[in-house]
Amino acid sequence: MSPGPRSAATPWQRLKSFARAHANGLLALTALLMLLIGKLDLKIFTAINERAADLVASVSAWPTAPLAALRRGAESLGSFLALVEENQRLREENRRLVHWQNEAVRLAVQNAALREALKIPEVPAARRHTVARMVADPGSPFVQTRLIDAGRDRGVEKGMPVVDAYGLVGRVVEVGERSARVLLVTDFNSKIPVVVAGSRDQAILEGRNGPLAELKFLPMDPEVKVGDRVLTSGRGGLLPFGLPVGEIVRIEERRVFVRPFVDWDRLDWVSVLATEPVPAPNGQNPTVEAVPTPMRAAGLPFR
Repeated sequence: MSPGPRSAATPWQRLKSFARAHANGLLALTALLMLLIGKLDLKIFTAINERAADLVASVSAWPTAPLAALRRGAESLGSFLALVEENQRLREENRRLVHWQNEAVRLAVQNAALREALKIPEVPAARRHTVARMVADPGSPFVQTRLIDAGRDRGVEKGMPVVDAYGLVGRVVEVGERSARVLLVTDFNSKIPVVVAGSRDQAILEGRNGPLAELKFLPMDPEVKVGDRVLTSGRGGLLPFGLPVGEIVRIEERRVFVRPFVDWDRLDWVSVLATEPVPAPNGQNPTVEAVPTPMRAAGLPFR
């Protein structure tokens, strides 16, 4: 009886049959592959690890990027606000420094003016009553007058002479509570008894509403010359004797012109002098008849 036909072999059975038949070759190939993998695994796995780390780092940075940007924005905003505050502080400090600089300049100018006022010489017949400052003149019927910041509150009286470090400025003609008006020696209404130092000629110094004043009522044959100094004579008791007034700068026939010593452009601080009138023998103030004739002719307002 002949054997029956073989049943068809399954794929798994065929694989097992192939493995048995080629077992030695497969083992050798496996060993060779293992050897190659052993040589290459270090570089391969290192590269794989690096790529994986880069990928993980990139992915993990995505959520933190907005937070980092927000943090940088907050830091920038904080720095900007700090700069604004610092700028405001520096502006305020600069304003204070400018204020103190201006104050220092003002005090320096005032100190220089007061030092100049201290150079005013002592007048034997008068005492320094008060020191005042020239201020703006809002207007008056006189052409050349100045206001001072001292009045009845500081004992200033009408008729008091006003001087600076160089000489006679004028005399007080109006007195208020806290101010007084000074008629300058160059005003047309100013008429001052003077004496020429060189020749001792007596005269009346009359203002001309300009930079020069003129000597009036000189003697018939005056011996004055250019360069002679002119001082107050003290006649009439209005002004003390010896106050420097000016210098003769021009002589035209019988006209003699005097330039005052005062620097009008730099006139700032002045001294108001207090004088004691000379009493008449009977104890009364001098009358108009007792005043010398040239002064009466000059129209001086004696009181």
